Amino acid sequence: MRAETVEQLFVRRRGGRVELLVMLETPSGERQRETLLAPTASPDQAMHYAARQLARRGLRLGPRLRVRREQGSSLVDDPGLKRAFLGAWPAAREDDEPWA
Repeated sequence: MRAETVEQLFVRRRGGRVELLVMLETPSGERQRETLLAPTASPDQAMHYAARQLARRGLRLGPRLRVRREQGSSLVDDPGLKRAFLGAWPAAREDDEPWA
């Protein structure tokens, strides 16, 4: 079944860039994982990249969306990155040009 909802984003640095583990959910409740490697070292820019990639696929945002970043060996919620992702989402949804 095809995933429809973005539930969580896990953000970490990988090789000078930002890697995002995206948790998606299907209508039946099944969870799927997907990895995006953003073409930037900036977590804020990576949020814009992720919003564009995910919104263009027609995905929706989960009601309890979480954005967590790796800090040492643990994960912490990052409200600033969540705001950056949510702020980029509407513009990404409107950008429906497939070649852009």
